[in-house]
Amino acid sequence: MLIIFDCDGVLVDSEIISAQVTSDCLKEIGVELSADYILETYRGKSVADCILMITEELSKLESWKNLSADEQAERGAQFWRHVQLQTLVVCEQELEPVAGVMNVLDSLKEKQIAFCVASNGKHEKMRMTLAKTGIMPYVQGRVFSFEDVTRGKPAPDLFLYAAKTLNIPAEQAIVVEDSLTGIQAAVAAGMRPLGYCPPNKDGSDNVLLQPMRALGAEVFFSMDELIPLIFKNS
Repeated sequence: MLIIFDCDGVLVDSEIISAQVTSDCLKEIGVELSADYILETYRGKSVADCILMITEELSKLESWKNLSADEQAERGAQFWRHVQLQTLVVCEQELEPVAGVMNVLDSLKEKQIAFCVASNGKHEKMRMTLAKTGIMPYVQGRVFSFEDVTRGKPAPDLFLYAAKTLNIPAEQAIVVEDSLTGIQAAVAAGMRPLGYCPPNKDGSDNVLLQPMRALGAEVFFSMDELIPLIFKNS
């Protein structure tokens, strides 16, 4: 058995930080997008997709109207890099593990169940976030990024690469994800998808709850539920 964890939003509680920083950076240049909207829209997307999406938002600025497509693409990429650097600064100050996930990792370690990280994020970012939260010692040498494969999620390449590297057949792998792209990648890889879908702050259902279930994910709402769910059918 192999448990493959996504990083942002599953191991480290970085997604709300990233969404708020993105919203703040956009506001500084006259684009109003809420952190909640960004969280829902950008969650789990590849870096390339995020750059395309943010460039589309920025292209609505009056100052961008006369830029060529190439100039817009270049400036969009520069802006996204700026957002990522600002996010790292805030993460270094505020980042925490996802509530309950350290107990999950301790339990898997105690049971001698193999686990790893496979993320659409860059190695650079994960080195910082996993170290900051104290998770890196649990996964040292077993951290996989979209940078390691030709295609990131929702393609299955990253999960298949992680399983192959760790010599575990794909059908024996379980993927823990909080995004639709991650669930799609798990299904495409022939792995069992578990969807982490915590409720919103006001107690309402996560917007991804039904879409995750529609994709075939077994959904859970708290990390306290994860270990029993992993072993449910064993």
